[in-house]
Amino acid sequence: MYTDDIGCYALGISPPLNVGDIMICMGASVGMAQGISKVTGRDTIATLGDSTFYHGAIPGLINAVYNNSRIVVVVLDNQTTAMTGHQPHPGTGVTGMGKPAQKVLVEKVAKGCGVKYVRVVNPFKVKEATAVLKDALRHPGPSVVVFRSPCALVDLREKTRRRIGILPARISGKCTNCMACVKLLGCPALVVVNGRATIDETTCTGCSLCASVCPYSAIEGRCVE
Repeated sequence: MYTDDIGCYALGISPPLNVGDIMICMGASVGMAQGISKVTGRDTIATLGDSTFYHGAIPGLINAVYNNSRIVVVVLDNQTTAMTGHQPHPGTGVTGMGKPAQKVLVEKVAKGCGVKYVRVVNPFKVKEATAVLKDALRHPGPSVVVFRSPCALVDLREKTRRRIGILPARISGKCTNCMACVKLLGCPALVVVNGRATIDETTCTGCSLCASVCPYSAIEGRCVE
């Protein structure tokens, strides 16, 4: 079961990802996960962003530790408040007035709340991220997995400012048109044109996540694995 929270990641409820079974309000994902896990005994994952974590999820996490709830809290840390305009938050190291500040890291807060299993992983390293999430699901109490990678929009803006060129991924002749990239990722740069998977170079950020999931190594890009 996936309890979702308020943020841009809530778009994952839609196909093809279909990750999200219930969403109520900011910070509710952790509390809902505890209730569902307690009643059903099913593996339950609460998905939320870094800004939501600071704004509304910490009390729920403390309660999960207090009651030893067997849930996984996945924090998608893109180092900004992306949904409402990229405002800073306690984890960014910058105040609302643009002044330097001490970073309050999600993983340190989680450990301070008493969570025993806390891991930080790059979500673009798909094999490592998958292994960590499976390991977290086996933990007998609450666990926190922080998937940390900069927001694509902020990253693009910074690269443009620094005049760093973007190298879009491309689909080679080895493509069998299995559509695995389209079905697994839901990336807006992956489009179907005349029945074939195609990469829109104007929206591709060059992350090459698609290259890491292609079963035929038909996508050329700077794969991080």
